[in-house]
Amino acid sequence: MQPDGTSIALWSDIRRLRYRESSREAKLMKPGELVPCDFNPGLFVARRLMKGSRLRLVVTAINSILWQKNYCSGGIVADETAKYAHTCNVQVYHDAEHPSAIQLPLR
Repeated sequence: MQPDGTSIALWSDIRRLRYRESSREAKLMKPGELVPCDFNPGLFVARRLMKGSRLRLVVTAINSILWQKNYCSGGIVADETAKYAHTCNVQVYHDAEHPSAIQLPLR
């Protein structure tokens, strides 16, 4: 976020949490369960940030025509439809008991 409120995307990643440990084996979460999730930064956009800029993290369930929707039903991904949709609550914990970090490739 720039001082004037303008937002510029520096990086993005897409992941289904059921595949957080393996891209081949799904492991569903239990409601209320806290699990670590590491993201590989992949390609990071080089950008000089203006003085006073802040970083913002956006975490959400996908709802786009460009990607397979996540209906949060826990069913077979290819078979899920809006008929089985559930509300998804996504939280990132960042307190003393649940430390989180964003590591940036700064130079």
